[in-house]
Amino acid sequence: MSYQRLPFLLFLLPLLLVGIVFWVTSDLVTKQLLSLPYRTFNKLQADQLPQAHLKLNFKIVAIEIEKEEKVTQVEIKTGNSIIKKLEFEFLNSNYNSYELAIAQKLGFDPQIKKLKSPSQLKIEIPVNLKVIKAEVNQEQGFSSVVVKTANDPLTNLEFMLPLTEINLLEVRIAQVLNLPIEEVRNLIRYQIKK
Repeated sequence: MSYQRLPFLLFLLPLLLVGIVFWVTSDLVTKQLLSLPYRTFNKLQADQLPQAHLKLNFKIVAIEIEKEEKVTQVEIKTGNSIIKKLEFEFLNSNYNSYELAIAQKLGFDPQIKKLKSPSQLKIEIPVNLKVIKAEVNQEQGFSSVVVKTANDPLTNLEFMLPLTEINLLEVRIAQVLNLPIEEVRNLIRYQIKK
């Protein structure tokens, strides 16, 4: 063996040993990790929308109706409440009048068929929440919050809060929607205007 090959072999031998050690230890670590127990759920876990029970006390200021071919959209503007607007969407084939449809969906007395524009309403309604959009207007000192729902027929709920600090806003939204603050933090999306 020549002396010229000796440095090459001395360089190659440690690399070969490091490769073998890496291969053996990675195999042992992989087997160890795969043998560890882990929790499995015995039921299918589907994404569930959080449900809020809203207790609303508002005065109807105006009702706007937009009839399209298949759907009637009803927007109720409110006063004397933090709730500013409720939006409903009805399939035209299901109901003869939007007043009766809203009364049935909100659980009013069947005798109440006419929603009049100045009438005071107290309702409690379960709402399945999809997303909460908060537009924080720091210059004017208020936040506009739109709650998108998965309810039929209530699609949107809009309210105003005189808050611009994010933590306080989340706490107040949790109070209004009667939800844990963690649920609000998971659903809320912000748009901040300075």
